[in-house]
Amino acid sequence: MKPVVVKNLSKKFKMYPTPWYRGLEWLTMGKKQFHEPFWALRDINFSVNKGECLGIIGANGAGKSTLLKILSKALYPTSGTFSVQGRVLSLLELGTGFHADLTGRQNLYNSAALLGFSTDFIKDRIGIIEDFAELGDFFDRPLRQYSSGMYIRLAFSMFVSLRPEILIIDEALSVGDVFFQQKSFAIIKEMVAGNTTCLFVSHDTNAILHLCTDAILMKDGRIDSRGAPQDVVSRYLASVGSRKKSTGTMISKPTGDANGKIDFPDSIRQHNIINDSLSRSGAHGMVIEALRVTDCQGRDVLYAAMEESLSFHVLVRAHEDICQPSVGIELFDRFGNRVFASGTGRLGQRLPDLVNGDELVVRLDLTFNVEVGEYSFGIG
Repeated sequence: MKPVVVKNLSKKFKMYPTPWYRGLEWLTMGKKQFHEPFWALRDINFSVNKGECLGIIGANGAGKSTLLKILSKALYPTSGTFSVQGRVLSLLELGTGFHADLTGRQNLYNSAALLGFSTDFIKDRIGIIEDFAELGDFFDRPLRQYSSGMYIRLAFSMFVSLRPEILIIDEALSVGDVFFQQKSFAIIKEMVAGNTTCLFVSHDTNAILHLCTDAILMKDGRIDSRGAPQDVVSRYLASVGSRKKSTGTMISKPTGDANGKIDFPDSIRQHNIINDSLSRSGAHGMVIEALRVTDCQGRDVLYAAMEESLSFHVLVRAHEDICQPSVGIELFDRFGNRVFASGTGRLGQRLPDLVNGDELVVRLDLTFNVEVGEYSFGIG
C-alpha cells in the first residue's frame, strides 16, 4: 500500500463579513446563510510512493498549506478521503509545545511525549539531537535565552532525529543560517534515500529542484500539473511571469608581484576570519595560516551585491618543501551544492616553490554573478 493516498479531496471554508454574521447564522439554525463559501481545495487526487519526496508549489492562496494541514490531521476535509500510513511528523509549526522556561533538553522530552514517543525512545536519541543542533551550553539553558535561529535548530533537530516514516514540511527550511540549511537539506535527502516519504511545500523553486523526486503545481485549490520537478517548476515560473536567473560564471585569479608574493601577512593575521573550530584536512605540508576577505574598497566584509567582487587574501605557510603549490576556492549554495570552483592551478597561474617555513599570500578575486542568496565557501 502506498504511504500517502488522496482521493477527491475538497475543503470549504465559510467566509463571514464580520464575526457577528456567524452568530446570526447560528441563531437561525442555518436556515439563513450570512457567509460566502470559499473552496480552498477542489477534487485533489494523488498518491506518493515510499521513499519519494513530493514537492508542492504554487502561488499564495493556491491551497498548499491547507492540503498539508489536512494530511497532518490539523484540519478535516469537507469531502473526499485520504490515507496516511506510517509514523507521521509534521514541521508545519516548528517548536509547537515548547515552553520558554524549560531548557532545550527538557523541552525535547516534553515534545516527544506529546508526539507519542516514550521517554526511553527520546533518551536513546538525545545525544544525536544535541550534536545536530550544535547549541553548546545553551542546550541546557531556558528557551527564553535562545535566539530565533537557535530555537529553529532545536526544533528541527528533534524532528529529523525521530526518523519518521512520513515527513511533512511547510517552508520550515527557509529559516536559519546557510550552514544549518545545508545540513538540514542533506539530512532530509538522506532520510528520503532511506525510504522516508516526504511532502514538501515551498515557494523556493531551487529547494523543489534539489530535494524533490516529483512535484505538483497547485492553482486556485486544484492540481494544475504533476511531473518531474524541472517541468513543474518551469510551468510555475511561466505562470507567474518569471524566469529563473542564470548562475553565470565567476572570475578568479591570484594577484601580486611577479613571484605571487604580497608583503602584508601581518594585516591578514590581524583581520583573520579563521578560528580553531573550523575543520582542516589534508597532509598539512602546507597550511592556511590566516584568511582575510575585503571588498573593492579594502573593507572587511562577507557581503557582495550582484556583479560586485570580493578579494580573498590567503596566507599559507609551508611545513615542508613544496613544489608547484596551488591555492583554490569553492563556493556552495544553501543546499550544499557546489556552484563554483577554481584555483591557481586551474587558471594556469604558477606560484613559487616553497621551502619549509616559507609564507606566501595569494589573493583570489571573485566577481559574484550568481543568484541572490546566502553562500558558504571553502579555501584550500
